[in-house]
Amino acid sequence: MTIIAEVVERPDSTFPVIIKPYKLDISQFGETIRDEIEFTITNVSEEDLEVQLVDLPQDLFELKLPGEVKAGESAEARLKLNKDMLEESFEKSLTIELNDESETRFTIPVKRTVKKPVTSPELGLTN
Repeated sequence: MTIIAEVVERPDSTFPVIIKPYKLDISQFGETIRDEIEFTITNVSEEDLEVQLVDLPQDLFELKLPGEVKAGESAEARLKLNKDMLEESFEKSLTIELNDESETRFTIPVKRTVKKPVTSPELGLTN
């Protein structure tokens, strides 16, 4: 088995699509719940591309992908945390595949850190 990987130093210059943000951070610092993030898939090729999910930790979140991104256009995708993961911190990833000639795959890092204010009335702490 041969595995070929290419580390991209400038994620804003990938081909045939550019994913922004290239790293999904749905961290929560405070009481306001942050449970989803949108990202854009821009097709910089000259052909319409289908987008498929290859791998996703289903116990953590769900993903809504566009079925197709037309040549030269952009489409939105959305990642949403499962309700029972709102208190969890993690570093995971998801992988998508395109239907181009190379069957290009992109692995997108997903990070969540949960930090809530510390309160201790006995000590006079409220933040």
